[in-house]
Parts: sequence; structure tokens; C-alpha cells
Amino acid sequence: MPVSDIVLTIAALLIVIACTQPLARRTGLPFTVVLGFVGVIIASGASWLLHTRLTDQFNEAAALVVNIPVSSATFLDVLLPILLFQGAITIDVRRLAKDTVPVIFLAVLGVFVAIALIGGAVSLVSTAPLVVCLLFGAIVATTDPSAVISLFRDLGAPERLTRLVEGESLLNDATAIAAFGAFLTLIISGGGYEPGLILQQLGSAFLGGIITGIICGRLAISLISWLGSFRSAQLTITVAFPFVIYILAKNYIQISGVVAVVTSGLVFSAMARPRFEPETFKFFQETLEQLAWWAGGLVFILAALVVPDLLSDFALSDILIILTAVIAALLARAVILFGIFPVLTALKITQRVDTPTKIVIVWGGLRGAVTLALALAVTENPLIDNETQRFIAIQATGFALFTLLIQGTTLTSLMQWLKLDQLSPIERAFRTQVLTQSLSSVKSGLSNFSNRFQLDPKLTDLTAKQYINRLSRIAEDKSYEEEINDKDRLIIGLVALTNQEKSLLLDQRLSGILRHDLVDRYLLVIEDMIDAARQSGREGYISAAKKPYRHSTRFKVLSWAHTHLGFNRPIASHLGKHFHFLLINRILVLELKVFLDNKLHSLLGPRPVEVLQEILNQRLDSIERHLAALRLQYPKFARTLDRRILERFAYRDEIEQIKNLREAGIISTDLSRSLTNEANSFHATRRSKIHVDIKAKTAELLTAFPVFKDLEIAELAQMTQELQTRVLADGAYVFRKGDSADGLYFIESGAVEIRIGDEVHRLGHGDFFGEMALLDEAHRSASVKSISYSHLLLLEKDTFRKLARTHPNWRSALAEIAAKRKTMNRENKEAS
Repeated sequence: MPVSDIVLTIAALLIVIACTQPLARRTGLPFTVVLGFVGVIIASGASWLLHTRLTDQFNEAAALVVNIPVSSATFLDVLLPILLFQGAITIDVRRLAKDTVPVIFLAVLGVFVAIALIGGAVSLVSTAPLVVCLLFGAIVATTDPSAVISLFRDLGAPERLTRLVEGESLLNDATAIAAFGAFLTLIISGGGYEPGLILQQLGSAFLGGIITGIICGRLAISLISWLGSFRSAQLTITVAFPFVIYILAKNYIQISGVVAVVTSGLVFSAMARPRFEPETFKFFQETLEQLAWWAGGLVFILAALVVPDLLSDFALSDILIILTAVIAALLARAVILFGIFPVLTALKITQRVDTPTKIVIVWGGLRGAVTLALALAVTENPLIDNETQRFIAIQATGFALFTLLIQGTTLTSLMQWLKLDQLSPIERAFRTQVLTQSLSSVKSGLSNFSNRFQLDPKLTDLTAKQYINRLSRIAEDKSYEEEINDKDRLIIGLVALTNQEKSLLLDQRLSGILRHDLVDRYLLVIEDMIDAARQSGREGYISAAKKPYRHSTRFKVLSWAHTHLGFNRPIASHLGKHFHFLLINRILVLELKVFLDNKLHSLLGPRPVEVLQEILNQRLDSIERHLAALRLQYPKFARTLDRRILERFAYRDEIEQIKNLREAGIISTDLSRSLTNEANSFHATRRSKIHVDIKAKTAELLTAFPVFKDLEIAELAQMTQELQTRVLADGAYVFRKGDSADGLYFIESGAVEIRIGDEVHRLGHGDFFGEMALLDEAHRSASVKSISYSHLLLLEKDTFRKLARTHPNWRSALAEIAAKRKTMNRENKEAS
């Protein structure tokens, strides 16, 4: 077939795909289901026109459809990679991580259960060998999410249901295709059925795909970051990347290309967004979405075109085999959802999945293009005997048609019957408040618009009357007061604030200020805050917001390496990143306070807004406390970082001004490009790296501690060689009650909390502690914990004793202070 005819046919099919979309909307059926109908009608009609004796007028046009060179490679090598990649990057990995266990059980264990049940059941009602039946099971174990997902979004299905089906389908296809390859190899080689060999091949293909996907994904992201502001180059890398990794993995590394592409897509989803300029990322998303839409449409309509050929040898006896396979497939999904999921929930391994969601997932496992592509791969393979080719072609095609024509057309009714298309009670109640505010704003804006452009007042009043009537009907609805309470409104407010914080973090004005790894870390914190707010309300939100300041295992390791091995750079880098994080955190919380007053006050009511203001003030106080400690310790770094943030905001404003002037037609495109390049060059020259200086302290700095005021400068200089730095995060213990005395501690910055029984004392900059156990030569009598990022100076026990011998007056002063503290502690204990 000439290339020009292929191009003509594909272009014509794209026009058909475009015209099918409004038809799908009108019928209420999933778009891909309608495409399947249309494709079968086109293929059947073209075949009839080509072979009928009634007329030859349409033979040339019919031949373009009938003879189009559609093979399994068309689906698997040309169209599938971009579909898989786009599907993976649209998934919110951080949200999906919460459902990792159910997705893996559905996709991996579910595939193996489906292969076993379908293959075993079909072998009982057919004459095909067991290995062929298992190959058929692997082919129809693939699910196509596009039809279901589009339907879910149109009907407003719960977000978690959509997420589960999306994640399950991506991994499901990867697992099923890997199993398909293993069984196909087994049939071609003529070997016996060896479960160990099959599992080994699946494991190597799957694991190899994951490793390759992670490595290639990280490499591509590094390349995109290096390309910087070259938007066209970044987009080119992104579009070409899934095809490169798929072909390399499948044909050259001999592992699962599907797993590699899906894994790399998930890596992109988790890490790529901070590497793009915000406008570029939006353009990148829209472009990939359009490419995937074209590919998805072609996949379904081309697959439908080959259906008549695949069913050419269909017999009535095949109906029993198809129905048996359908029942086995439904049973396999039900076993996972209704048999295993309740056990996982009881063991608290995963969150509960409600029964309506399980029913829809069972019935919504539609099969489509991937199933037909794998069937085509079997029929095209000359090493497969004709009987096996016929069996796979008919059964796989019949199975896919059943899921599309029966399950696909009834899925909408099922979801409506299960009431999964309805808002939750809280959202229904809150809808009234949102409508009231939005309609009032529309009415006010309509009046202003009419006055500004001197439109007919009567027409304005007539138009406004519609909104007045709607507002009156809403005012009569008392569901808001009846169903939603202050606690629910508080949770809605917390989630709204957290979502706004996420939007602000990815805002163009902040682009480039935070390091990419810090943006990733912040996004994880935000997702935790959203989940905690929904599950535990105010307490959960506050606890999740404090998580970044806690004494993490990573910080403990870095602090130990700094203290015992003298490694300064790792902990200095950590503190520098934390400084960045706190500064942006502070800016975002201040922005949230404005957002709360301007957007949420009228929606939530005075009491919830008052509580939300208290929560934000509490967050801000905590941030300021940690920042104050770091600013005191590293003033030069703090000033440089503050200036860097101001310069970045100035740069973004400069770019925005140039863009606005160009869009308004005030300056030409050439001048706009010149000014933008000049701004970029100026900004690039000022991107020098800055580091926290965590070196030993000077003798002059020690004079800030009153206990050192009587020492000479030379003695202080020697003291700096003896003192050791200790850096502790919020919540970290300096020592606990009963520990051996290791030395005397001085608070250079930050604050600590001393707990003696039920009493709590706080010390800050310039204070010292730990002298009692040294003077009494006893164990620690209290526990001391850092309550912010604290920098301490440790005078070790041996050095303390040496200094006490050479400076008896200094020791006496310490003993006097210790005596006063003991007396105070005793009096407080007696008073209590």
C-alpha cells in the first residue's frame, strides 16, 4: 500500500475520531466504546463494498480501509508507548503511594489469579492445550482504563476509585504482557509447563523493567534540567523518551518495555514538574495529552478495523468458551477485592475500599486495543500452528467485544444505581454555600459590566433576574445548616488551605527559588497534611505540618558523622536546604493567611475561620522559632539567601512585564525575545552556589557566654580548639535522665527544654546546662531535649576537669550557679 494512501487513511480516521466525540457525549456511552462500534461498522461496510457485486464505485475507497497495514507492531511499538507514558505521568504518584498495596494486589496478584482461573476454566470447556489456554488468559488479563476513566470523570466518580483503576491498569498491562511473552516463548519452544521457569522469566522481565525505568527516568530528568529554559528541546526529549526506552528495553535488553515505560513515567510524575518552568510544564502536559488522545483514538478504531478478520472463522460453539472466560475473569477480580482486600484492611496494611467501589472495579475491567494487539501478535507469528492462531483470535476478540459492548454500555447505569456519581453529604451541603457566593458575584459583576459599557438597563435587569431567582431558591434550601457542622467546615478549610499551599509552591513566582529536591520534599509534606486533615482534623494537620522539623534518621546520621568523624559538608548542606525550606514555608503560610481572609471567610463562617487563623499562626510561630535559631547561627548565609529570593522575585517580575508588553502589542516579538534573553543572561550570572559555614567558632564569639568572661583571649582561643559542635533538630534529646555525664553544654543558638519530674524549664541563647552531674560526679538528674534547631557547644568532661583545676574561680562560679539551681528545683518540688 503506498505511503500516501496510508497517510490519507490515517488522516480520514482521525477526522472520524474527532466527529465521534460529540456522538459519545450525546449517547452517554464511553468514547472508546463508541469508537469500537464505529470502527466495526466501517470495517464491515468497507469489506462488503469491496466484495459485493452490486457496485464497484466504492472499491478504491473501501480498499484503503481493508488493506491498511495494521499489525501488532502498530499497536505495541508505535501507539502503546506514548499512551503508557502519558497515563503514568498524569497519575499523582504521591497520592497513589497511599494505595500502593491495593494497586499491586489488583495488578500483579490479580493478573496471576486471572490467568489461572481463566486458563483453567477455558481448558475444561475447550480442546485447546492448557498452555494455550493460559496464553489466552494472559492476553485477556490486560485491562484498558481509558473508557472507564473518562466515564468516571464525566460522572464525577470518587477520586480514589479513579486512582485505583488508573494505577491498577498501568501495572496490570505490564504484568500481563510479561506473562504473555513467557507463555508465547513456552509454546514456540515446545517445552513443558514449568511454573518455576515462568515465574523466573516474569520476575527478570518485571524487575529489569523497573530498574531500567528508574535509571532512564532519572537520566531524562537530568537532561531536561540541563536544557533549562529551552522549552522546545525539553518537550522533544519528553515525547521521544518513551519510544526510546520501550524499544531498547523490549528488543535489546530483553526485559519488559511496558514496565520500563510505566516506571519512567511514574518517575517523571514524581520529579519532573519542579524542573520545568510553570508555563512550560502546562504546555508539556497539554501536548502529551493531545498526542495520547490521537494515539488512543487510533488504537481503538484500528483495533476495531481488524475485528471482522479476526472473527472470520467464528462458530456458535465459541460462545460457550467466551462466556466461560468472562465469568472466570469477573470471578478473579472478585476474589482479590472481596476475598483478599478485607484481610489487608483488617491487618491495617491498606485503607478500606467500600463495596460499591469494589463492584464497579470488578465490572469495569474492560478489554480493548492491547488485548487485540496481543491476539494479532499470535496470528502473525509463523511459528504458531493454525489451530492455536484461530483459537486465540476468536476468543480474545469475542472477549474484548463482550467487555466493550456489554460491560461498557452498562457501567454508567451501574454507577448511578450504586450512587457513585453523587457528591458526598458534606459536599452537597457545601455546594449551597459555593453557589450562593458565586452567583452573587456574577450578579454584581453583570451590573458593573453593563454600567461600564452603557448597555440597555432593561436587558441587564432581565438577565440578572435569572440569578436572583436562583439565589432565592438556594436561600430556601436548609441542607447547609442541617448537614454540615463546624468540624466538617474546618476540615474543608484545612484541605482548601493545603491545596492552595500546593498551588502556591508550584507558582511561577517561586519557580527556581527552591531546589528541585526540596520541592519534592515539600510536596510530600503537603500530601501528608491533606490526608492527616481528612482523617484527624486539626490535630492531624498540625502534626503533619511539624513533621519536617522533627529529628529524622537522616539528620541523626549526618549529626553523628559531623560529631565523630568531622564531616562538615553533609550536615552543612542539610542545614542549608532546611533554611531554604523554612524561608519558603514562611512565605507560603503568610500567603495562606491572605487567602483565608479573602476567599474562605464567607464560605466557612466566622468560627471555622477563626480556628484556621489560630492554626496558621501556630505554624508561623514554629517556623519563626526555627528560623531565628538558624539566622542567629548563620547570619551571612541568611542574608545571602534572603537576597537570592528577592532577586528571583525581581527576575520573574521582569519576565512577566516583558510578556505583558508583548501580548498588549506595545513591543515587537523580536524586542521581546531580546529583552528576555538579556534578563536570562543577567540572572544566570548570579546563580553562584551558597553554603552554610559550620566551622569552629572564634574566640570572640565565646565572650558572649558570661561564664567565659574572665578568661583571656589566648585562653579562649585554646578553648575553641577543645569545644565540639552539636547540631540538634526539634525534638532531639541532648541526654536523658540517668545517662553518664559527658560534658558541659553551652547554647550557641536555639533552645532546649529541661524536664525534672513534672517540672519543665527552658533555656536559650547564652545559657549552659549539664554542670551538676560534672560537679557532683554523678549521672544525669534530668532529661534535656531540643525544642528547635539548636547549635550547642560541648566542653567534654576531661577538658572541663582540666579547666576547673587551672581556673578555680571559674569552677566556684559554676558551683554557685549549680547550687542555686538545686535549691530552686527543691523548692519547686516542695511547693508542688
